[in-house]
Amino acid sequence: MDNTLQIYTENLIREKGRMTFAEFMDIALYHEGLGYYQRENPFGQQGSFYTSVNASESFGRTLAKSFVYMMNELGLEKALCEMGAGSGMLANDILNYLKQNEKELYDTVSYTIIEKSGYLINRQKELIEKEHKGKVRWIPFEELNDFSGVFYSNELVDAFPVHRVIRMNGELKELYVKEIDGKMQFFPDEFSTPMLQSYLDNINLKVTETQIVDINLDLVRWIEAMADKMNRAVMVTIDYGFEAPMLYQSYRRDGTVTCYYRHTQNNDFFERIGYQDITAFVDFTSLSLYGQKKGLSPLAFMPQWLYLVQSGILEEISAAKTDLQKQSIKALIMPEGGFGTNFQVFLQGKNIDITPDFKYTQSAKEVLDNMGKIFSS
Repeated sequence: MDNTLQIYTENLIREKGRMTFAEFMDIALYHEGLGYYQRENPFGQQGSFYTSVNASESFGRTLAKSFVYMMNELGLEKALCEMGAGSGMLANDILNYLKQNEKELYDTVSYTIIEKSGYLINRQKELIEKEHKGKVRWIPFEELNDFSGVFYSNELVDAFPVHRVIRMNGELKELYVKEIDGKMQFFPDEFSTPMLQSYLDNINLKVTETQIVDINLDLVRWIEAMADKMNRAVMVTIDYGFEAPMLYQSYRRDGTVTCYYRHTQNNDFFERIGYQDITAFVDFTSLSLYGQKKGLSPLAFMPQWLYLVQSGILEEISAAKTDLQKQSIKALIMPEGGFGTNFQVFLQGKNIDITPDFKYTQSAKEVLDNMGKIFSS
């Protein structure tokens, strides 16, 4: 294992004296040519973790159905934009569905991917252009402006670098990364930026003694920038996390930052730098509040299983040809051992008015009744 990034990080900490955990996480994930998302494919069996996309192509097919519904129901421009497209499998599955089932839309839809990893862009192009050559354009985030249509992300925000805050002896401190006794360790000190206190005040969070909370300031910058970049659009954020009251419960003593190395979870933050994923749960309350301040209206918030069922994934289960395929699809919505527990879907809109019969504002009772009938058969 090449330890170039490990050596670089250790030397930088010695030179600076310390760095915030957000700085450390950014280096570990995104440092040019050496960060985790810059050097190898982290997705699927050969990577460190699975996503909903790896579980079944029905995830992308069902998202495609939901996007078609929103474009038609809300009169949106026929445009899709994905940020952080990973392996490219999700975009490919969505385009495959449109090509097979919505040919007229497929011929006219504009499809844009925002991706900052050159390595992943090459992988995405290699996959997508086999069947959809010339259909997708890749742009940097700075070039997205005046967007109308459906903008979406899947497991993007959880990979934004976070600051770590702890209450010690009644005072709030930030946890920095510092070399102590020849090893990188956490070291508490004053906040690196007043934005941390503003964030805590915004969600009225009272941190209990010795509790660690993870603060995603890049989430704030991102949602504010997105609001400015939208004209008339729906924004679909799919990620794992909760609203603030549940996310920051006092029983979560150690925060939610964790690492994944070859499908094994660990908290060895300062090991295998550049070779393992580092991630944290998303605070959907802040995503909503900061979005509202910039003109993004919250449209709907629900667990992933409910969103997928309302979007038509039960049809995918019924059409599956083998038991294995059925089980792979069910893993996307089942709470035990699947993707249905911690994953949420948040819809926000810019210049969007929804009607009372907009499907994603309906209750879960009828959905659960239908699920029971499908699963019992």
